[in-house]
Amino acid sequence: MNILVATDGTLDPASVADAVGRFYDDGDSVVVMTAMNVPLEFLRGLGDEGVKEAANIALEAGQTLGAGDRAAEQLAPRLPARERPPTDSLVSTALSTTASTRTKPIVEALLELGIAAKDTWRTTENRTARQIIATMKELETDLLVIGSHGYGRFEGLLGSTGTKLVRHAPAAVLILRNPGDGA
Repeated sequence: MNILVATDGTLDPASVADAVGRFYDDGDSVVVMTAMNVPLEFLRGLGDEGVKEAANIALEAGQTLGAGDRAAEQLAPRLPARERPPTDSLVSTALSTTASTRTKPIVEALLELGIAAKDTWRTTENRTARQIIATMKELETDLLVIGSHGYGRFEGLLGSTGTKLVRHAPAAVLILRNPGDGA
């Protein structure tokens, strides 16, 4: 069986390990993945200095980061000029660091139970469900494990990633509640 755990960093590692352990047999494949929206996720991962740096790069190119980043745009011209790593390097580092933060605790919890697991990440442009489904097909997933925290504006109708996955996933979907979520 191929099991895919899709997380945004809010899944409880112990709950995931317990649930996956109920389905896992020796020889099964378990992959823990996160899908990240670019550029929002990578900007958050860069922190204050990274946002200032990104704003500076954008200003040099005659572009802006958007209305939400006006403070960084105003600070950027005051930043001292210095040699920067290539932008692709910044993006890649920020994304892989964010992904590791999200997936590593779950992988470690699975490994503690003797369940071999790998981690991966994918980028998305506000199409998280579509990216998870594409990854499911790529990995020939038999079971998708996701969390439910109900942030979707139209939860139960159209909006949340979880709802889209339940409706369109090409395999069984197991939805885990996080401890502390309302009943």
